[in-house]
Amino acid sequence: MKYKLIFFSILLFSSGFTYSQRKTKLNTNGKGTLFGNIGYNRSVYSSSDVNFSSTNYEFVAKGMSFSDNEEEVGIGKYFNSSSPQFNFHLGFFVANKWAITLGMDRLNYFSRANQNITLDGAFSPDAHSDFSGPYQNEEVVLNRNQLYLQQNGGVNYVRVGLLRVDQLYKSRKAEFAINTIAGVSIGALFSGLDYTFDDYTVQNVTSLSGFGVSGHLGLRLDLFQHVFLQMSVSGGLLNQGNIQLTTSSTAMASHKMGYISPEISVGFNVFAKPTNGCGTCPQW
Repeated sequence: MKYKLIFFSILLFSSGFTYSQRKTKLNTNGKGTLFGNIGYNRSVYSSSDVNFSSTNYEFVAKGMSFSDNEEEVGIGKYFNSSSPQFNFHLGFFVANKWAITLGMDRLNYFSRANQNITLDGAFSPDAHSDFSGPYQNEEVVLNRNQLYLQQNGGVNYVRVGLLRVDQLYKSRKAEFAINTIAGVSIGALFSGLDYTFDDYTVQNVTSLSGFGVSGHLGLRLDLFQHVFLQMSVSGGLLNQGNIQLTTSSTAMASHKMGYISPEISVGFNVFAKPTNGCGTCPQW
């Protein structure tokens, strides 16, 4: 609930900011415009083959599945998550319609409870009360006491991107405009997780775990030029080749998985350096 209040407070503050600004009739996707936005997202993930390595085991958990929240509620219950995901970005139009962006997407994931996986690898005899010795593509039911990855500290995707914004419609007095957005990004993944193995949990392990690549599509609704509401969908690949599972680095994991993330956000535009050098000049 508190995250909803924060979200709508930002919207109200932005609306107040709008009326305190002088009116312009510049395009919000023109060269020299600075913008920023903050919002909420959810995500769905593809299944993945996860490699685990330590002094006591070396194995692959094939076909592991993940949810963006521990309770595993469906993505249709958009705001019903105990582990909120969010994103914030800044951008600057270096040319008409083209902007460079910098920001972060907070994504969480949790391995699902009581899932069927295929196990391939080996455990030392004292490594685990349930798993011991070699396994060769054996199907097992995995519960969260045996093995549990909790990225509740987030897979924090810090990314830089290229964004194109095309104006579909603008009212005569520029009170309202509709824009399409399309972009690509690449960036680093910073992992913060709790790791459970054999009923023992290591908490708050952080690491630079890999990189991500993504694409972004959506609609942006400009209100009085200075405020906008944005609805978009992001998707791409999270390549985590170096997930640290313990603080001593004796246990590591690696895997790749795809994701899709619907997002809703509010933002602002500032005509920092209008292309015509006049913040109040009309367009002809």
